[in-house]
Amino acid sequence: MKRIRTTQFPRRQRAAHWLLALVLLAGAVLLPPSPAHAATTVTSMSYFSAADGPVIAKSGVGEASYGFVMPVFNGGSATWEDVSDDVGVKVKVGGSWIDIDSAGGFVYNQNWGHWSDSGAHGYWFTLSATTELQLYSKTNAGVTLDYTLVFTNVNTTTITAMTATQGPQLTAGYTGGAGFTYPVFNNDPSIPYEAVAGDLRLYVKPVADTAWIDIDNNAASGWIYDSNFGQFTDGGGGYWFTVTESINVKLESVSSGASLVYTIAFNAPVRNSYTLTAYDGTSYSADASGAIGIPLPRIDGNPAIGTELDGFVYEILIDGQWVDLSDSGQSSFVYSGSGYNNMSDANQWGYWADYIYGLWFQPIQEDMQLRIGYPANGQPGGSVGSNYVTYTFIGNPNAPRPDVSDQGDVAIGTPSDPAIAGMNLIWQDEFSGTALDTSKWNYELGYYIGNDPNSWGWGNAEMQHYTDSAQNVFVQDGKLNIRALHDYQSFPQDPSRYATYSSGKINTKDNLSLQYGRVDIRAKLPTGDGLWPAMWMLPEDAVYGAWAASGELDIMEAKGRLPGTTSGAVHFGGQWPVNQYLAGEYYFPQGETFASDYHVYTMIWEEDDIKWYVNGEFFFKVSREQWYSVAAPNNPDAPFDQPFYLIMNLAVGGHFDGGRTPDASDIPATMQVDYVRVYKDGEGGNPGGENPGEEPEQPGTVVIGDEAKGIKKTGDDLLFYVNGATFADLHYKINNGPQLNVAMSAAGGGNYTYPVNGLQPGDTVEYFFTYNPGTGALDTSWTTYVHGVTQGVPE
Repeated sequence: MKRIRTTQFPRRQRAAHWLLALVLLAGAVLLPPSPAHAATTVTSMSYFSAADGPVIAKSGVGEASYGFVMPVFNGGSATWEDVSDDVGVKVKVGGSWIDIDSAGGFVYNQNWGHWSDSGAHGYWFTLSATTELQLYSKTNAGVTLDYTLVFTNVNTTTITAMTATQGPQLTAGYTGGAGFTYPVFNNDPSIPYEAVAGDLRLYVKPVADTAWIDIDNNAASGWIYDSNFGQFTDGGGGYWFTVTESINVKLESVSSGASLVYTIAFNAPVRNSYTLTAYDGTSYSADASGAIGIPLPRIDGNPAIGTELDGFVYEILIDGQWVDLSDSGQSSFVYSGSGYNNMSDANQWGYWADYIYGLWFQPIQEDMQLRIGYPANGQPGGSVGSNYVTYTFIGNPNAPRPDVSDQGDVAIGTPSDPAIAGMNLIWQDEFSGTALDTSKWNYELGYYIGNDPNSWGWGNAEMQHYTDSAQNVFVQDGKLNIRALHDYQSFPQDPSRYATYSSGKINTKDNLSLQYGRVDIRAKLPTGDGLWPAMWMLPEDAVYGAWAASGELDIMEAKGRLPGTTSGAVHFGGQWPVNQYLAGEYYFPQGETFASDYHVYTMIWEEDDIKWYVNGEFFFKVSREQWYSVAAPNNPDAPFDQPFYLIMNLAVGGHFDGGRTPDASDIPATMQVDYVRVYKDGEGGNPGGENPGEEPEQPGTVVIGDEAKGIKKTGDDLLFYVNGATFADLHYKINNGPQLNVAMSAAGGGNYTYPVNGLQPGDTVEYFFTYNPGTGALDTSWTTYVHGVTQGVPE
């Protein structure tokens, strides 16, 4: 097992929320990006910390990943955003500094690049040799900062014995956190983890059980890397876990069977009552960034544990009334489960976890009061009575709030005229007929995803099944109607389980797909507990893997019980349950709701950002620095660089609003859609296919590799190449099939090629070369290419 937290962008993004917890609890300053302003030149640079230069040493088998935080610019008076256009990178080659883009072997977003996380920025590199780097000012030639990234290659070995360096008896804290450093391998403290990683397996089981669970790449077990277990590098490295019960952990050698067993004990506190008391005070002041972090109150004198978090009630005092913090339309606070979103100017809140649990808030610019309650009987949803702790927040009026003034509002069409200046209408449905146009829309049917009985309620514990009945989906008076009805049904996947309601869900898959553009949907939404109308998009082809690794775009989602608010969101990251999301909310003006009239919901999807609007009014933006796909860590556009299709549905119940169910008076409920319009900026044509009469665009050639060796990709064809050699052989496997070993064809001048043609999206090619560059034959390391995923540079 070799999976270490690296400093490359996706891993940094997931790991940084632990850092945020530590920073907030300690009361330190964590500054978000400053509001956008004119570019600044660099007059000085200094290392961010001792761990971020000038020398960073790593070891690995063949290569290692490095990363460091951006330096302090201009004595701290300038941020990375201020100076980014003025900072370049050089590499020392043959004793001379050469711009990294001109130095052979460096390809941006393949073996080096930028990372960005929660307002922090830096560089990452994947190297196989010690390398000297230099950051420099493009304007002020004398301003530079040097780095040495020291690489030590590690020879692999197998494990014959292991001795614990910590434990093997350990006790988890209140949040379930515990960990241990790597053991001594083969009675030799000089053997690093990297040398034996390929021979090491990790198993877990509850203490009371007998069966061990292999948790490597086994998210179905409930053990998710970088979520409730992972690895750290400090102090030589080791494993960390977040547990909810006492467990055993076993490290075992694949080759010899040598093993070492640890016990992590989790001691849940005994509750004699559920009375709350403040953890360490009730008054908190916002720091320079406007952040406040408070530990959750003690329950019966002890900190809360993870299984008790659902019982807490959070309320904020607004105009003399206590308002549910999650009711963002009244509280003005948006829950941000992925950490502070510096692209949004909303008040935000979320959880943190260090040795205890707590809440963070940002940016707090005004004084306010918050109270936290817990049911007196300890049961979520029970009566809280007077069991509250009240907190006073002292705001910082000078705290920065992200500037979204550059995100102007947009023009929208009228019900009778779709024209928008500068936009080309490429697809529309005005619902002017008497029935759903099935040349544009497909019905989705049933109650299960596929035939999986565990996916009932569409994987979200929803209570409706979808039909193609005119009772649920119909066109009338120029409007599409999607209606939810009481309609009990069971299905073959699990005949004993019943869906309580019927409703409608339609999509444009294989009829319309869009990669970049604008979608406008004019709709009127129903109110009621547990109602969940949605307009959203999924990829035509899941080239990066199952949901949400290949992404989801939510144009509009609404909770029927909160008619003053709608939201937009993106889902990305890894396959469930290792998925991530970012969401923003729109608040209707006083006196308006999503049910009082028809409103236009707009999403504008560009290559580097996605923006949301209601009635043309901007309210949310996500940039590509914030999203990623674990299947394509070197592709900053993934997963939102593929065609997506439209979906509209009305769901009932489910996880979106905490499993709430409608009152009898809420059903029937109807979502009405006046039109759906899709635009391109200055472009025409059908985004789902070629324009009639036009010649198809010829695919360009991109290169994945360096001057000596690699791949040239043209469309679905690959041309492997080796240059400057006396001979060259290619060894490759497609989709983990048999290894093929071929002699490459001489192309003249010491250059060799070999074609592999006709690949399909998602095909995986593993390969290495054997060649003689004139200094003796050598083998390269195995490299993996994924068709449609692996990025290159234009030839």
